[in-house]
Amino acid sequence: MFKEPFYQLVPEAVIEFPFEPEKAALLIIDMQYLDAHPDGWMGRLAQEKGRENLLKYRFEAIARIVPNIQKLQQACRAMGIEVVHVRVAFLTQDGRDGIQALRSRGTRTPYYGREAEILDELRPVGDEIVINKTSVGAFNSTSIDQILRNLGIEHLLITGIVTNGCVELTARDAADRGYWVTLVSDGCAASTPELHANALERMTDGGLIAAKTTEEVLAMIAAHAE
Repeated sequence: MFKEPFYQLVPEAVIEFPFEPEKAALLIIDMQYLDAHPDGWMGRLAQEKGRENLLKYRFEAIARIVPNIQKLQQACRAMGIEVVHVRVAFLTQDGRDGIQALRSRGTRTPYYGREAEILDELRPVGDEIVINKTSVGAFNSTSIDQILRNLGIEHLLITGIVTNGCVELTARDAADRGYWVTLVSDGCAASTPELHANALERMTDGGLIAAKTTEEVLAMIAAHAE
């Protein structure tokens, strides 16, 4: 258990955030060929090193969350809820415009290349917004905050990978900026079940971030359908 003892001294936080479809957005993080497909750079790296089993659970978990994200996309599109895609995508071939932590691990993802493409099953529709980041969190290297505020967004439904990395940092930054943040617990994935569960527990401790299953979010959306 990863609980902050201080929260035992104060009233329990309210984590049932207000939901208004016109002020909500579905945020899909890093569901791209680079790191979310076995044939992408990360999967190929494991194959080249003869360590496919190291990422076996990761790709199995991603395969499980794709149908859930698809359901959320369909529901949000039907309700006019913004669907926003976030991906790692550099301006340069060698990734020199990205943070050192990404470059030093060999990430090379120009925005126009195959590695940057969103998975076919989740590809953007129409003029859905695709935000290119060169950092772990979406708020640190993009104009996502301004974009969301221009759209009148107050509530983010967050999905994608990995729960304990890009998802967590984006969710925490969003909450710190005053957005209501709901993590879709079975719409996110990590490389091990322990990392996923640990991240969910830590993020939701204290009430700054809520967590709901796909079905719970779908029910929340359906409740506002005319």
